[in-house]
Amino acid sequence: MDDWQKEREMSPRAFKLAIKRLGMSQGGAGRYLGVSDRTAARYCAGDAAVPTASALLLRCLIANQIKPVVPSWSSVQG
Repeated sequence: MDDWQKEREMSPRAFKLAIKRLGMSQGGAGRYLGVSDRTAARYCAGDAAVPTASALLLRCLIANQIKPVVPSWSSVQG
């Protein structure tokens, strides 16, 4: 098992570092993960826990050097 799969939790600092490493803004990370900008901001601030699936996805992208394709606002809005 790859090391990135062992850690299920993600601290606010780790979340911020992960999205920065992937070249995403907070808002872009929210769109990519399917949550609002406000929720992504809450992950960064530590006001909400980063869901396990989101933490694993971000770590998987980094481990496999995959550049995320962040949807535009227009495709998210409908």
